[in-house]
Amino acid sequence: MQQSTRQKTKAALIQSAERLFAEKGLGSVSVKEITRAAGAKNPSAVHYHFGNVESLIKEVFAKRYAAIESERLDRLAKVNVTNPKKRLLALMQAALGPFMETCLEEDGRLYVRFCVQLFTDPRFEPVEILTQVGNQSIGQLRAEIIDCVKDTVPEDTLARRLPQGLMISLLLADDFARRIEAGTAPSVELAIKEAAISVSAYLSAKMT
Repeated sequence: MQQSTRQKTKAALIQSAERLFAEKGLGSVSVKEITRAAGAKNPSAVHYHFGNVESLIKEVFAKRYAAIESERLDRLAKVNVTNPKKRLLALMQAALGPFMETCLEEDGRLYVRFCVQLFTDPRFEPVEILTQVGNQSIGQLRAEIIDCVKDTVPEDTLARRLPQGLMISLLLADDFARRIEAGTAPSVELAIKEAAISVSAYLSAKMT
């Protein structure tokens, strides 16, 4: 019973933190706010369960990412297009789809906004965080992208574009989430396709 109570408290802290971080930003939420919103009786609950706020933030990210990672790997494995340009687009649709689809639920939209906060916060390194939670799909996708554009985009240019492409993807998902709440969003299928086209075009654009 005691173990169950600890697990429930930890889950409540993660859920409350996700919402508060998404709504207010990572630097504008206090430990006290998170603890109170979670209904935790111990004022030191965050430090007890996570050690520090930074670890809590990483836990919030990891909570949903595992399912996204698994689904992304499945979809990438099913891409069987051979033409480099069409393959790149298909790969991006497979990669972006699971993340964009989280926007269909309120908690998923909060998660997307949280991710935007996380990946733009100078305290955190995106590659490090992804490595810690498991990023097999990211490594696979990177290799696939390089293979698709190797004849048109210099390697050093692509190295700069890849992390920027990740940020573009996050912002497009965030925009989709906002449009859903405003009642102006296209279908999720169209949103995924449009996002894939945008990111693919950026990654594959020739240097002039």
